Amino acid sequence: MRRVALLTLLPLQSCATHGVHPLSPQDLATAPYQSVVTAELTGSLLYEGGCLLFRDDDQTVQLLPVWPAGSEFNGTTLTFHSPGKSDQLVVIAQELRIEGQPIQWSALSAPAFAPIHRQCAAPPFFVSRITPAN
Repeated sequence: MRRVALLTLLPLQSCATHGVHPLSPQDLATAPYQSVVTAELTGSLLYEGGCLLFRDDDQTVQLLPVWPAGSEFNGTTLTFHSPGKSDQLVVIAQELRIEGQPIQWSALSAPAFAPIHRQCAAPPFFVSRITPAN
């Protein structure tokens, strides 16, 4: 009888570990706000492999957005924090335009970025502004 109970619990535990989980603050790539805009892209956010990524409309560019400090992600919705403005809510797969600047991983020297770099290999992009694409 004990074996049956144990075997019944194992599938339930494995299902629970594969769902979308809220990212903890150290999982979301954040940095002090950067106002410099050198690039503008239209696409959507996706949550894949524990990484919140941006993919452009042509699906040729995939980036790791580096959000302004104070931004949060709960597994389905991003709260984009922009200094001096109201926070914006963005839902996964929502069509949006991001503005900011691409950066090199070497520019993100903080130890907090090492686990994110290992897990999310996409090139980082400082996000300065977001707007709905429509």
